[in-house]
Amino acid sequence: MARFKKGQSFKNQRVHVVGAFDQTGRGMSGKNVSFSISNDTRDGDDIFTDPMLVYDSYVDKNGKQQNSFTAEYSAKQWEAIEAAANKDGDDLVIEADLFMSKSGPGLLVNTNTLKTPEIPFDREKHKANTLAAREIKKETKAEQESQKQGEEELSV
Repeated sequence: MARFKKGQSFKNQRVHVVGAFDQTGRGMSGKNVSFSISNDTRDGDDIFTDPMLVYDSYVDKNGKQQNSFTAEYSAKQWEAIEAAANKDGDDLVIEADLFMSKSGPGLLVNTNTLKTPEIPFDREKHKANTLAAREIKKETKAEQESQKQGEEELSV
């Protein structure tokens, strides 16, 4: 799940639709939607290394544990998302206020406060920024572990 830094606002976050699937349950007419924080217009410390809003798991019909990144949205909520989305880029992108899900792990999009961003979503830039931030995070963690190990050896 996208981890926000202390004091970082959940409001006016640029998110894009990674996937949307019709709900198939009896009486269901909405969509299961995967959203990700959009890193295409972010830089530096503002880039999310784990940008998906939902990280969850379920057991499939064969008894195997699978990952899920979707949250349920009603047909009316999906209509609001589509209406507000900038559709000119690689994926639908919106500006949204986010809130913690009460029924499961992850963040949800408040479909009552959506805005249309001017800049279309750029998948390649998003991917490049995300991977670069992950590499920096990995290098920083390795440096910290090496430094900690050196300090422990000196104290012995």
